[in-house]
Amino acid sequence: MSPRNPTPLQSLLLPLKPASLQCLHRFIEYKRTPLAHPVPKRRTAAVAIILFVGRKGDLYVLLSTRSGELRTYAHDTALPGGKYEDGDEDEEGTARREAYEEIGLPIDKDRVRCLTLLDPFIAGNQLLVTPVVFLVTDNTINPVLNPDEVKALFSMPLAAFLHDRPADIPGWNFGLSERVTPAPLGSVPPPERPPYTDNEDGGVGGREGRYYQYRDVNWGGGMVRMHRFLTGREGGGVKPVYGLTAAILLHAAMVGYGEAPSFPAAAPGQKTMHQRIAWMMKRGGALPRAAEADGLLDAWLKEDDGGGVDETKARL
Repeated sequence: MSPRNPTPLQSLLLPLKPASLQCLHRFIEYKRTPLAHPVPKRRTAAVAIILFVGRKGDLYVLLSTRSGELRTYAHDTALPGGKYEDGDEDEEGTARREAYEEIGLPIDKDRVRCLTLLDPFIAGNQLLVTPVVFLVTDNTINPVLNPDEVKALFSMPLAAFLHDRPADIPGWNFGLSERVTPAPLGSVPPPERPPYTDNEDGGVGGREGRYYQYRDVNWGGGMVRMHRFLTGREGGGVKPVYGLTAAILLHAAMVGYGEAPSFPAAAPGQKTMHQRIAWMMKRGGALPRAAEADGLLDAWLKEDDGGGVDETKARL
């Protein structure tokens, strides 16, 4: 057990399924691969992957519907998170502060434990986003939503992001999430936006009602697979999980459960995240400008941004 978590988790939680307990331990033992070179802090952000144990022992992740008053990504389904601010000790500090500001999650390291930090992602606005995995060990915590930022809060099983059919997701009645809380009151955009595609036949123009769909876009020096998962709440106006949020949760589920998804996670020849960052550093934009201002760009300019991934071990 990691020194960060000296008390056995199973003594703090509702009964856990064996797969859920193994998932938590994989997160605790996970060691992210650091970037080869520093990046400017003002171009970094963090999101909180907040897990809790459902009534049947499965792990669920909290998701929010963003306020319609926000200037960007209004009404989108998202994870709590935001940009680094002066005073944040590290990525965990950024994620905790943002989760407190958005949904009132206590900044309490015993009641909300940090399990691990995952590898950073590059967003369309050239922010480097670090996912931070938390576990709520106090089931009496009640979220208090900030209506300026969050309209509603709901949950999905973390395992849902490994499957392309809801019938294969353990412990979930699709469309009936375990917890719903109503509100109390890009500089390198993908140039192509083809329709989402059914995983089964690989054709274009897949049926919009399918639980899982994907599309491949040319972004960051090569093709990138963009995923979309229905929440089961679309009839109530909740948007699917897609884009960066879907990629982050897919990667988290792969790490936690130690298995590949039931669908190809990456586009053919898709570059690693490190290669995509290196590619963007050479093409201009907010990230390389900030790196140049901080004297960090030269090291990135020497990076090789070619190659691709082993699709059997695709890490988005």
